[in-house]
Amino acid sequence: MQDKSLCPYIDLGDHRCSERFTLANAREAFSMCCGGQHGCATFHRLNMERQYGTLDKPMPATRRVAALGVTTLTVTAHARSQSVRNLGA
Repeated sequence: MQDKSLCPYIDLGDHRCSERFTLANAREAFSMCCGGQHGCATFHRLNMERQYGTLDKPMPATRRVAALGVTTLTVTAHARSQSVRNLGA
């Protein structure tokens, strides 16, 4: 089980974190990566890349599909009822 207070990216070896992992910055590394990751811009950038991808490798777009048994919407136009189909948008 992974410790929730540690940054989930701490063992990935991302080059953007390497500046923090030096002896001169050890205190900053412990304070930021061991419980303070929500204040780290790199942590948030890596979260965004995980969810949406990067310019080089974008995540494929997904489309929500309407659930089975969804009722159609009925509108009235020009005194006639018309059904509107749910497109899942």
